[in-house]
Amino acid sequence: MNTKTEELNKKIARQSIDAITKGDYDLLEQISDIDTYQLHYPSYLKPLDYDEAEELSDNFNLAFPDMKVTIENQIAEGDYVVTRMIYQGTHKNEYRGIAATGKKVKISAMTIQYIVEGKITEEWTEIDTLGMMQQIGALPYLDTIFSKEKA
Repeated sequence: MNTKTEELNKKIARQSIDAITKGDYDLLEQISDIDTYQLHYPSYLKPLDYDEAEELSDNFNLAFPDMKVTIENQIAEGDYVVTRMIYQGTHKNEYRGIAATGKKVKISAMTIQYIVEGKITEEWTEIDTLGMMQQIGALPYLDTIFSKEKA
């Protein structure tokens, strides 16, 4: 694989992350192979197809409508692109049954995208959902559970 292709794949990966955050599914459809696309996402037993992944993104974007993403690192090798990013936004609407809290969140995430001939065909995404749930008050912080101080 040449450097030019890897740089193009990195650009496609950045476009997809931006499109997902903004809900720009027209762009996402242009850079994804929607017929064969699969998203591997924590807590789902099977990969999600394109429509299921779009619904997952919609639910997240509705709950955190001001979400911004900052790409921290990006590495390309062959047909794969790995991106580490930080999401920041406000919990303004219901998310997975949890009413809006108005709390700000900062969430780390990583994704590996497999890009063939300019189209994303498969993706593995890891998001710090536990940290997000702690930040909106849905779960206690682990350091309070495992505190060295005993009552």
